[in-house]
Amino acid sequence: MSWHAIDSLDDARAAATDLLFPFDIGTWLRLVLIVIFVGTGASNASVNANFGGTVSSGAPTTGLSAVPFDELPPLDPSAISDQAILMGLAALTAVFLLCILAFSLVGAVMEFVLITALSDRTVRIRGPFRKHIWKGARLFGFQLGVIFLALLVVGVPIVLLVFGGATIGPELLLAVVPVLLFGVALALVVSLLFRLTMDFVVPTMLVEECGVLDGWRRLFPTLRAEWEEFALYVVIRIALGVLIGALFAAAALFVAVLVAFPFVVVGGIAFVAFTASGPIPLVGWILFGLVVVLYVVAIAIASAFLLVPVVTFLRYYALYVLGRVDDGLDLVGASPQETGGDQPDDSVAA
Repeated sequence: MSWHAIDSLDDARAAATDLLFPFDIGTWLRLVLIVIFVGTGASNASVNANFGGTVSSGAPTTGLSAVPFDELPPLDPSAISDQAILMGLAALTAVFLLCILAFSLVGAVMEFVLITALSDRTVRIRGPFRKHIWKGARLFGFQLGVIFLALLVVGVPIVLLVFGGATIGPELLLAVVPVLLFGVALALVVSLLFRLTMDFVVPTMLVEECGVLDGWRRLFPTLRAEWEEFALYVVIRIALGVLIGALFAAAALFVAVLVAFPFVVVGGIAFVAFTASGPIPLVGWILFGLVVVLYVVAIAIASAFLLVPVVTFLRYYALYVLGRVDDGLDLVGASPQETGGDQPDDSVAA
């Protein structure tokens, strides 16, 4: 018996190689931009965090240019009230959350941009982004809804236990632990749901021109009929994620050290220059912060370059598995009729 989840590995490698090589800087740069928003697995968290840091650090400072730094009045901490501190923290939190939501929304649209690029074998961004922005908004809304429901399921029991008159002690801890364990299990289920949505429902939405729920309705009969294939896909995907995560961590560490060299040299020269005449002035700390931000941006871009072949291969792998188990959802010419491989599965076609 031939397994589509295994046969698709070689197809995905060949397709990724054909797209990425021979090397074209324009194709790779567009894929880097997509990968920054889409990412893959645990690596996405690090890339997104780095990208988020670069966005939040770009606040304009033109308002201070009219006054020399040495003539700025000293800051008196006692003059700042607790209410002002709380309001400032609330404003920063709101801005941070808005940046995360905007980043996630763009990332949802980029999921469709990526699948379109892989199916067309041509990487474009602006046209597919405009075309699929509403599909991305639906996907973003679906993600928010699932996360909200998950938090509600876990959070309500904890709130009832903590604020329902229960005394703090071993009894309360014993009551909360099962809820937290359930929360961990629920987080794994949500992660699997999102992975299947990105890998299989997003292509289904493109083929059927539908929303997320309709995409799941279209996919579910195939998922149920070929559950062994999808289960094997999940196992292989997890194994690949662990292997690739380890290799990526080692490569990213090497790149981080390599990229750090010029920044350390520049920062060391600036440090010696500013400390030669006394304590570091405010402008020196600003320049130091700018160097740190530029270093974070460089690491984010370098990490995205490392992730380009990873993301391309993994997404092609999902598309080939989907095309093999359901030729009606084939975006890459993976169905047995086209590849000349195994005979089509009549149970799926029915």
